[in-house]
Amino acid sequence: MRRKPRSIRSKIVLALLVPVIALTGLWVLDVQASFADATALRDTYSTRDNVSLPCDRMVAALQRERSQAAEFVATPGGDPGAVRAQRAATDAAIAQFRDLSRHYRGRGVSAEITRARFADMATSLDSLVLARARVDAGDATLTAVLSDYTDIIGSAFSVSNAAATSSDPLVERVMRTMIAMRRAGELLYQEDALVTGATTAGRFGAGEYLQLIQIAGALRFQIPTAGSTLPAPDQALFRSMLSGPAFTALRSAEDQVIANGRTGGPVGITKEVWKATSTLALGQLFAFLADGYDHAVTFAKQARDRILLRFGVSGMLGLIAIVVSLVLAVHIGGSVVRRLSLLRNAATELARQRLPELVRRLRAGERIDVDGEALRLRLGDDEIAQVGAALTDVHRSAVESAAGEASLRYDMNKALVNVARRNQALLDRQLEALGPARGAEVRAYQLAVRMRRHAEHLVILAGAARSRRGLGAERLATVLARVAGETEHAERITIGPVVAAEVSGHAVTDLGHLTGELLENALTFAAPETAVRLSARPSPDGVVVEIEDRGIGMSSAAIEETNRRLAQPGEFDPADSARLGLFVVATLAAQHGITVRLGPAAGGGIRAVMTLPEAVAAPADDGAAEAAGARRSDASRLVGMAVRAGRRPRHAAAQSDSVR
Repeated sequence: MRRKPRSIRSKIVLALLVPVIALTGLWVLDVQASFADATALRDTYSTRDNVSLPCDRMVAALQRERSQAAEFVATPGGDPGAVRAQRAATDAAIAQFRDLSRHYRGRGVSAEITRARFADMATSLDSLVLARARVDAGDATLTAVLSDYTDIIGSAFSVSNAAATSSDPLVERVMRTMIAMRRAGELLYQEDALVTGATTAGRFGAGEYLQLIQIAGALRFQIPTAGSTLPAPDQALFRSMLSGPAFTALRSAEDQVIANGRTGGPVGITKEVWKATSTLALGQLFAFLADGYDHAVTFAKQARDRILLRFGVSGMLGLIAIVVSLVLAVHIGGSVVRRLSLLRNAATELARQRLPELVRRLRAGERIDVDGEALRLRLGDDEIAQVGAALTDVHRSAVESAAGEASLRYDMNKALVNVARRNQALLDRQLEALGPARGAEVRAYQLAVRMRRHAEHLVILAGAARSRRGLGAERLATVLARVAGETEHAERITIGPVVAAEVSGHAVTDLGHLTGELLENALTFAAPETAVRLSARPSPDGVVVEIEDRGIGMSSAAIEETNRRLAQPGEFDPADSARLGLFVVATLAAQHGITVRLGPAAGGGIRAVMTLPEAVAAPADDGAAEAAGARRSDASRLVGMAVRAGRRPRHAAAQSDSVR
């Protein structure tokens, strides 16, 4: 089953092409019919030149040879020279017929019948050899000679009759009239051969007299009948010829022979009188028929000219109609398709570029002129223009809605930042009030740090700059030790070797926030009796900080999804608020060019790897700091180090929900 066209363009083109194709089809049929008629009439020339005329010349030669053979048979011991001379002329006419018939180019059923008659004619001509042999041997009677040659001539007439078909009725009528008259002339030739033979022999042989009577009767009936279908001017000339002296004398001679002759008796007329009479009549008849085919060709030419004139008028008008229809179809279809394409492109650009860009600008806090951003399409004043106007209204409504949403988001973010900074200020004052803490106060201090991280999450979530900044560059070991000491359950954290590096002042606070968030995550998902290892080592890409736990671990699919989110923070989804910590880590890491990846630990659990670029942590020439970090591994000493190093609340990092 054919698939229906899907696009508007293809449907419009199909709808417009159907009438054009129908009109073109009708025009093509008319052209084909006209050309077929003209070609068929043109074939009249081929029929005349390659069939009718050579066939008539061959028949005339056979008729003359028949008369010579009849005279030779009727003359015992006669001279065969005249017969042989006529045979040579007959053979030349036969050869010409065979050669020209191969050039016949007729088409259609009648042409196939004509070619079949060529084959029959070839078989009949083969029998001519046998007829001549009987004449030469003296075994043939006059009646047998007449029969042999008449059969061959009859086959020739069947060829002419088959080729007389024409697409024009007048042409075909003239062609068939010429053939009918030539058949009548054949009767006259048969009569001439019979009477010539009888007068040469001086008597009628057996059956010859009766045959003469039959031929004369048929001749007197068929000649007037054959001419009755001629066109009016030619018919008048034909009747005038039949009533003229030549045919009047021929009928008188026939009456004399029939009245005075009898079977086995004398003919009743001399050979010389008969030949003079018959030769004159035959000459006039075939002189009249000589131009018959030319008349048919003239009629064919006139009919062809009429057809070509009709084709020229109707074909040109049809062609003009097709061209006009095609131009209109292309113009109208192109106009509709262009405007639909413009509408489609505008809708696509609106959905994929303009609206997302407007939303991005609005979220970035940019003020948008709704009227200035409105979609403007010039599509005319029809239904397509109405769809374009509706699309413009949709665009305006979408821009207004996005602007309202952005304004509401902006106001909400301001409220969140305001509340978060108030909480930050209160927590900073609380941490200052706690001062050097011991025992239970350490836990209160750690919880306060955690609460401050939660407050900073709101600031990060709102997209505002954080209010706490570092007081200057610090050692990486100092930052890691302080973050570990400020983390709840700090006693479970073991610090391994820490490379000597210095953290830039702008990154101290955010690095502490990142490290604290990952440490809290490791402590949360590891068993209470297990330790979490924190270390730092150099690498070709910078400094690598590793946090390794012995917890429940994660599936490979979960690790892959988490790493994807860490690499591409994107927009925060409120529906995924349980993984707020993951969003905070990814956001802070992206701001400083830090790479954070999770992977399975060797002994079970998860290893978090942070790669710090040189802009965040630059190598420092201080081996003592690295050694100190390696020796202080238990939690109490870590807390003590953090306290002795002096708490710097403004550098403390915040902690969020788990990243797992």
